[in-house]
Amino acid sequence: MKKLLISLLVALSLTIIPNVKAADDLPELTDHEKVTVYLFRGNGCHVCQSFLTEFSSLYQDYADYFEIVAYESWKNSENQELMLDAKEYFGEEANSSVPFIVIGDSYHSLGYNANTVIEEALRAYQDESYVDLIAQMVDEEGYNVDAETFEEAAQAEGIGVSDVDTVQSGGISDGAIVAIIFAVIIVGFGSLLLFSRQQKNN
Repeated sequence: MKKLLISLLVALSLTIIPNVKAADDLPELTDHEKVTVYLFRGNGCHVCQSFLTEFSSLYQDYADYFEIVAYESWKNSENQELMLDAKEYFGEEANSSVPFIVIGDSYHSLGYNANTVIEEALRAYQDESYVDLIAQMVDEEGYNVDAETFEEAAQAEGIGVSDVDTVQSGGISDGAIVAIIFAVIIVGFGSLLLFSRQQKNN
């Protein structure tokens, strides 16, 4: 019985501890402004859909650090003009290929892997010299763009997204729930050991 309980405790520890560690790896929240990840996308673009799908389950975990703003650039000429000018700024070929991602004053054609984008956005969050290039371009050039929230972009592609505000205001965080479960397991295990010792003494 003891061996079974110890094995169960070890197995649960191995699954719970990595999740707690992942949350610990996030940078400390400061008064730094949220970073904006700009996603220039096209309706029906399969790679854009993959990006939105991948982030649909991750986005809420990073809502304190960055937000994703999307510009549909195949059917909206102003959005496309902004994208083409941004590509030209970075020395890229000014074409309509998407997705095109801009974080701060750098762009990314990195396979659009969510982990890479998250790493870059968190790095930008910690960068004191962070500059929001797209916001500057919109302000200075007066583009009449039509921005979408991440949720709106995902919905346009038929992708469901958890409501960030609902998750954040839900009371107990995932880390706290994991800690509570872990504590209950340890207390239960300790109680069983104490009970078995009492049985031996009797």
